[in-house]
Amino acid sequence: MKRVMIVDDEVLVRLGIQSLIKWENYGYQIVCDASDGEEALQKIRQYQPDIVLTDLKMSPVDGFELISECREKYPHIQFIVLSSYNDFDNVRSAMKIGAFDYVFKLTVKPEELLKIMDEAITAGKGTDTVQDAPTLADRNLEVIKRGLFKRILNSETFLKKYLEELIKLPLVIDFDRPFYILSITIDDFKVVRKKGDFMDLELLIFTMDNILSELFNRHHRAEVFQYGEYDFAVAVNREEGQNHNIFFAAMEKEFGIFSSCARQYYGLEVSGALSMEYTGIEALKDAIAQNKDTLKMRFFSEPGRLHSYERTVMEPAVLPPGFHSSVLERLAAEHDFYGIRKFLEAFFEFLKEKKQWEPEEIRYLLRKAYGTLAASFARSRADIDLFLDKNGINMEASINDYTYLEKIRKSVLELVEQCKKEYESNSGRILRKEVAEAKSFVRSHMKEEMQVADIAAMVNMSGSYFSHVFKKEEGISFVEYVYRVRMEHARYLLESSDLKVNEIADEVGIFNPNYFSTQFKKSVGQSPLEYRQTRLKRSEKNSRM
Repeated sequence: MKRVMIVDDEVLVRLGIQSLIKWENYGYQIVCDASDGEEALQKIRQYQPDIVLTDLKMSPVDGFELISECREKYPHIQFIVLSSYNDFDNVRSAMKIGAFDYVFKLTVKPEELLKIMDEAITAGKGTDTVQDAPTLADRNLEVIKRGLFKRILNSETFLKKYLEELIKLPLVIDFDRPFYILSITIDDFKVVRKKGDFMDLELLIFTMDNILSELFNRHHRAEVFQYGEYDFAVAVNREEGQNHNIFFAAMEKEFGIFSSCARQYYGLEVSGALSMEYTGIEALKDAIAQNKDTLKMRFFSEPGRLHSYERTVMEPAVLPPGFHSSVLERLAAEHDFYGIRKFLEAFFEFLKEKKQWEPEEIRYLLRKAYGTLAASFARSRADIDLFLDKNGINMEASINDYTYLEKIRKSVLELVEQCKKEYESNSGRILRKEVAEAKSFVRSHMKEEMQVADIAAMVNMSGSYFSHVFKKEEGISFVEYVYRVRMEHARYLLESSDLKVNEIADEVGIFNPNYFSTQFKKSVGQSPLEYRQTRLKRSEKNSRM
């Protein structure tokens, strides 16, 4: 295992290179880093690297002095310069005094850097040292710790058992002393994945884990672990005598560095939440649950922020008459795009102030507005789903997938503007008349039994050809579309009415209550009664606060 050192006065560069790849898989170990040549010379004596990746412009000791001095004292070390695009004259000078090669530090690809490092080792005299990579036991210990953290947070049955196993391990932090949990999650994750401009998820998680561990263990006692697909937590002890404000400022600083790194190296925005103070490892789940609630409410905020816990008394989401769907339906039917835009602008402005409403309830209200627009435009043979915002997301997906209300607002207004231009120019793609009629019929005749053959006959098509055309236009089958519309309306009725389950089944056109319950649970994850009870309990809890 060859030992590697990174020298650069930008912490993001050092962290980025450390987390670029799983170095051990390729025979390398990052043993240390330094912010300038002076610090590097001190650490070289201790860590004896085989390769040094170094910037040139640093103070008080720059890369030229570092290379020159090491040529005499440590001739076996191979130097690779971390260069900027406008730095070639300096690179040439560095190579004259002994640097092996160079890479552009902000755009270097893993395979390119590995190739140069392999060539440097072959050309030089680097040898494996006695104190090589961490032992297998050390590496396995980290895997075991992270696995136990994840089980604790995702298991009810064996919680005590996992806690007992975890406290037997050597932990960096002391859970018997005051600690906080800082949770970090990726914003707009679904949107980024849909765009496809995204690195391998496993590699992303690995590199982010490394960066967080490196950052928080520099100045704090911290344990980093993952608890969701792309959610991280950092357990941190507060130092004795350190008040909350100073501690929060320190966490905000470390989070800010990580946020900048995620933006610069991965093109991702992240958000964080800092829990209240806890003592005792059994409180781990409570701290994470608190942070989940805090991060849920970032819906009203903006990317890149670290949020502290604030108690909020939630209220039921009730719209005034001016924002009822009938108003928007009339505007859309008349193709009054000016009126539609004014309605939506006022609607979003109204929602922005409703920080006592559950974000998921606001998304539901926005989905209803989308459904109204989609159905109205479909009647005039226009399909709103064909329009995409700057991230390639249609209106329904933007409402579901963007993390922030403000991003949803911008996307929806952008898409409405596209619809307006398309309508005015009359030269855009038009939804097939047959599909438009079918979609409009479904939304206005939901209580009726619908067979593909009957709908196909209504639009003068054979059943098989209609099914083919509908799926080609919509991306889902006609049966799936009917199912989606019915389940959406069922959720609304369970939340907003006192109708019995069998009555709601009738309202959405499913005449067997048992079959309706089965389909609803498959769609939502809860039975109709469980769904309604969950909503009622939440309302009762809020009313008691």
